[in-house]
Amino acid sequence: VEVVEFSSSSFFFGEGIDFILAHQPDFDVVWCRGTVGEQIFRPWVERIEKSGAKVLANHRVTDLIVDDNNQVTGVVCNDEVFDADAVIFAVGITGMRKILSSSPSLQKRDEFRNLSNLGAIDVLATRLWFDRKISIKRPSNACFGFDATTGWTFFDLNALHDEYRNEPGTVVEADFYHANQFLNLENEEIIPIVHRYLANCVPEFRNAKVIDSSVIRLPQAVSHFAPGSYRYMLPAKTSFKNVFMSGDWIVNRHGSWSQEKAYVTGLEAANLVISYFGEGALAKILPVEADEAHIQLARTVNKSVRQIGKSILPEFWLP
Repeated sequence: VEVVEFSSSSFFFGEGIDFILAHQPDFDVVWCRGTVGEQIFRPWVERIEKSGAKVLANHRVTDLIVDDNNQVTGVVCNDEVFDADAVIFAVGITGMRKILSSSPSLQKRDEFRNLSNLGAIDVLATRLWFDRKISIKRPSNACFGFDATTGWTFFDLNALHDEYRNEPGTVVEADFYHANQFLNLENEEIIPIVHRYLANCVPEFRNAKVIDSSVIRLPQAVSHFAPGSYRYMLPAKTSFKNVFMSGDWIVNRHGSWSQEKAYVTGLEAANLVISYFGEGALAKILPVEADEAHIQLARTVNKSVRQIGKSILPEFWLP
């Protein structure tokens, strides 16, 4: 079993580990001092509304209205139609596939039909309250070796969230990725498993009692970056003149990953809209620092091997 310091709960699969190894000095943890919904999204929505815009919840997009000039002029949400000058899709791959399933306009285009080849993984989020204070060396940790197909992270919320700083006991969040085998279990079955895993990492948990807990199941919640999936991902610009994409599964050259990439591609999509209309101030996007020297060398060697391999092996050997 291995426990390593980690900065973000969704950096688990190979690409995330590669990013960590390439940028080890950047992984001092900086967490939101509370829930993202309360500290970031609520103020953001209030600011949008003060500017005169509306945030419409519970309005699932079902189709687009496209004119003869290949421009989208409206967004269909079931029985409602909203006029649109430009459209930015800012959803995960699962949400995008749901929109695609009901949208004849998107289904006519190869680039969108091919999204059916992309997938996502199940996530299980748990939070446990213990009856005593336990010393946890690092506030954020990633763990491997407990289950063959599942990775998980756990976080010391006493250290990371202001609301738990003065709690008499310990509050821990543990999130599991590719957690399909856990989702059908009852909460009463899940909590002892999490408790046991925590005790394997931090022995002091063995004598602690769980006095409260919560379990959230998130099926198909995180993008699955599997071999061969890259070819089906979309760039920010689509074949529609005024439709743009953002998300952690969108192709770009910035070098960020996960939530950070979703944020960056959102800025890039907004900049594309500004450029499309020729008005507004472009958002400034900070570049990612260069990979560490040993990672740069490994990438160079890997690229050379692949080029040599492609010259002597059939194409399907090196997708």
